[in-house]
Amino acid sequence: MIFAEPANNAPTPTHKNKKPIALLAVVATMAILPACSTISVNKQASAKTISAQRGNIVTDKKLSSDTASALLSAGLNEQACMQQFELCLTQLTDSMLNEHYRPALAIFAELQYAKARQLAASKDCRNALARPPLDPYYANAPLSDADAKTQQKRTDSCLVGYQENLFDAIKSSYTYLFYDSLEHDFEGADKETSRSRAQSRIPNDVDIQTQDIYNAASNDVITQLYQSADGSNKMMGNAKIEYLPTTASSSIRNSSEQAAIANRTPVNGQPTDQIKVMKMQIDDYNLNVYLPNENNYLKNANQQTSALADLVSTYELRLSGLNSISKRPGLGISLVASLDDRYTTTIRQLLVSSLSGRLNQEVNQQEVSNRSTDDSSNSSLDSDDASTRIYPTGHLLMTGLIKPAGDSVLDTLSSNQLDIHLYNPYRSESINILGDDYPLAANFSAGYGLWLAENQLNGVGYLNLITRQKEASLPKLFMLEPYDPNKRVIIMIHGLASSPATWVNLTNDIFNDDKLRNNYQVWQIFYPTNLPILENRYQIQKLINTTYQQTDPKGQNIASKNSVIISHSMGGIIARMMLSDENLVDDLDRLDEQNILSMNEKGKIRDALKQSFGQQELQERFKLEALPQVDTAVFLSSPFRGTDYADRWFTRALRRIVYLPVGLVKTVTDNLATLAIQGDLAQNPLGALYLQNGASQLSDKSSFIQLTKDISINKRITYHSIIANNDADITKGLAEMQPAGAKLDLSHEIVEDDASLSKTNNANELSSDEDKLPSKPLVAAVTVDGEIGQALTERLSDGIVPYTSAHLEGAASETVINGGHSIQENPQTILTLRRILHQQLQQ
Repeated sequence: MIFAEPANNAPTPTHKNKKPIALLAVVATMAILPACSTISVNKQASAKTISAQRGNIVTDKKLSSDTASALLSAGLNEQACMQQFELCLTQLTDSMLNEHYRPALAIFAELQYAKARQLAASKDCRNALARPPLDPYYANAPLSDADAKTQQKRTDSCLVGYQENLFDAIKSSYTYLFYDSLEHDFEGADKETSRSRAQSRIPNDVDIQTQDIYNAASNDVITQLYQSADGSNKMMGNAKIEYLPTTASSSIRNSSEQAAIANRTPVNGQPTDQIKVMKMQIDDYNLNVYLPNENNYLKNANQQTSALADLVSTYELRLSGLNSISKRPGLGISLVASLDDRYTTTIRQLLVSSLSGRLNQEVNQQEVSNRSTDDSSNSSLDSDDASTRIYPTGHLLMTGLIKPAGDSVLDTLSSNQLDIHLYNPYRSESINILGDDYPLAANFSAGYGLWLAENQLNGVGYLNLITRQKEASLPKLFMLEPYDPNKRVIIMIHGLASSPATWVNLTNDIFNDDKLRNNYQVWQIFYPTNLPILENRYQIQKLINTTYQQTDPKGQNIASKNSVIISHSMGGIIARMMLSDENLVDDLDRLDEQNILSMNEKGKIRDALKQSFGQQELQERFKLEALPQVDTAVFLSSPFRGTDYADRWFTRALRRIVYLPVGLVKTVTDNLATLAIQGDLAQNPLGALYLQNGASQLSDKSSFIQLTKDISINKRITYHSIIANNDADITKGLAEMQPAGAKLDLSHEIVEDDASLSKTNNANELSSDEDKLPSKPLVAAVTVDGEIGQALTERLSDGIVPYTSAHLEGAASETVINGGHSIQENPQTILTLRRILHQQLQQ
């Protein structure tokens, strides 16, 4: 034998070959063994771990880790489970030997929603959305009768399966969420400990995932039910719809515009009551739809043509341009209902109106010239009904919630009745479910964002200033939420060449402050800034008075008291006149300081103005009367004493393209021209009050400013001034004089080089004055306490309005903001305004 050869210790060829092979085998075995391990450990970011734990079919379009694990433990494949869904659920139920009932509900809810989404994307269900063929010769030509019947049968079966799984997902997730409030009537239930578990239970990832499924399934049902009722979506096209009368008392029910503005309760009861307005039958399911007992919400239901308006889920909206999104966490789906009869304003509408006015001018010229002088004096300015320019919100906020019938676990899961409740989130903050109160979710920015996006307010504001129009575009009032008699009113008035869009950040921050949102409602004025300011004041005050009269004729509501006016620039000038009781007619004589006109001519001018507007209308235009509903005002950079900015060469050039409405000019000039006044009527100190545009009247040399610069505000009104200054060094100097009222600017990163840092450190070591402000950051705002020296006040300006023009004696507070004229957008301005509103609520 080879291995027994004693004569030679040298390896034989056989030995020589086996040793390397054995070594290689050992090395290979060692390399393979680690690969046979069933567990590998790697590190990953904690954010990724949390994301994986909280993701589910709603957020990641894949099953959650808990549901996927349950399928694996039962030996079930996800795709196979979706294909044989009922069998899969049965086998999954059998596999849950030690599973508690509540966690199983979360797993079933997710699987049911996943199945509904799969069916919705399938060809059979998508056939319900297919359009009829355009041409029978193309590939989408009509099917034969037999094929069409087969396809329709498959489509109907798919839709029913989709709907049932959607409803089952709602019932399973609802039962999971309110498990502890439901009676436990299933086998093996521990009825005595359910309540104690609810009190000690901490919300976990599964709770959040299951609420997402409940919300997503509810969202699909509510939005698709409306779309199907409207005929634009067939995923719920098999629904049988019945509209129900609201049984409103004829003495209360009112379909007029006044009812829409006042937003009264059409049915006897409270505004928060839920009114059943529609029934739907889908296969074996009965769905009932409820709306708030408010006119704005029930107006369509009263007509029994559509119980719901155009519904958009906030899940489908991406709002950009807002500084924040105002939300309230809670149960339900945030929706926006856009009403068909809502008012919109666009640049195209304005241009078409202007063009049509010019085209019709020649046609109507002969008819106008044939009218008598008395008839021609009654312009549309006097006869126009202000109530037609009050616009209730056309975008109603809603929170949708679906409640399956049943007080026990098994009754809820087997129920074929679903109640769909749509609430007004402004008035309904919570909902009682099975004896417990839960907060209602809301997105308060959604309706406001849609309104801003739909209305081209900024563009229309500019064009109103420079577009030549035959008739005046009169002021409008927009209510940003349905009228609430139990909330105070904030009236916002914009400035020159502007619009309500200027208040976007302030309004959104009010919505985002729950105390302000619960106690205030916002009305925004949109007015043409080309009109003479006296006329704008008259028209705006008439509009506001009409709104209060329409909403509360007796003036007894909270909404008719303690109102606040917030105004910017020209809007502040108008607001101050609406808070004064002076008679400007008594001061007309001082306009003619150079005695250009004789007493006889002055009298004729007054008579001509009376003829232009009528005796009563003239008094209302010149005799001021403070709004009784308002007790607080805030003025932002308002040029009460005018500005020389209006007389600079580039501003004068712009003023030349600002047109007065043709109708207004003709009404006044037809009467004044008969007086043979020397010179241009618009340059005459009295004629200029109505023949100069609003931009020209902001000049500190204008007749209007001379007439109104010293008017006083009613003593019962508390007013505040917020004034801008565009020189940071001057603002800093003011802050050093009054360090207690200074707010530092931390709105952006402060970048300093090493040299400046060294200087700052040395200065800090040498200085012991605690009141000394650091060189950086800049001063954002200063609350002024006491008088400011004349040397400083003459230098304070926002670049357009000087401090000396904006300052008001007797103001409850005065704040100087570092920035330009558009301080209404400044965060410090908004914060100051919020503080003022909070203070007003405490008074």
